[in-house]
Amino acid sequence: MNYIKDVVPITQKHQIIAVLPPITTIERKIWMSDDKYKEMTVKKQNELQIKLIKSFEYRLKNGTSFVEIMDVQLTNDVVAPLGYPQVQFSPLELCKRLNVDAVIESRIDIREPTNELTALVFQNNGVSNLYTNTLNLKATLYDTLHSVPLWNLVDVRYGYLGSIKLSMQRKSISRTTRNSPYNIKKNPFKKLYLESIKEQ
Repeated sequence: MNYIKDVVPITQKHQIIAVLPPITTIERKIWMSDDKYKEMTVKKQNELQIKLIKSFEYRLKNGTSFVEIMDVQLTNDVVAPLGYPQVQFSPLELCKRLNVDAVIESRIDIREPTNELTALVFQNNGVSNLYTNTLNLKATLYDTLHSVPLWNLVDVRYGYLGSIKLSMQRKSISRTTRNSPYNIKKNPFKKLYLESIKEQ
């Protein structure tokens, strides 16, 4: 996790942010046509965006986050006609078009290096360290006033035989929202928040 020095006083001024559709990559099965692969990728992208938003909303409700999250439909009504995320725009322009204080961009890569049947065969032959699922999530926070990211987090997960992709995704998303600078009840942002209060 990385963040700029003044991330807490900056994000304290934010009232509403948007979680953009994540740039999503999934494992392409041999039976998938181009259209089917695109359809399933978009479906997963929408699913992950909703899960990120719901995770932030959950933290807002339980008091571990303070920022409002723009509704997914309102967000996509603005960015989808622009062609985002296939067509890239600067975070500043997206903030202005969405009329929000900040946006969270993300990239999520979900793979299946070894299928379950192959992993089972190898396990029966004494090899038990083959990954059947991998997940790589990178989330980045930009606001309207800075050209550099305020915060970013990378979460990488590996699953072995019997691992569940949805469980890995849930844990990765939960870690992402729990460690955002909008959660000032958790270090390092709690410590930075207390320090900023003393300086006032």
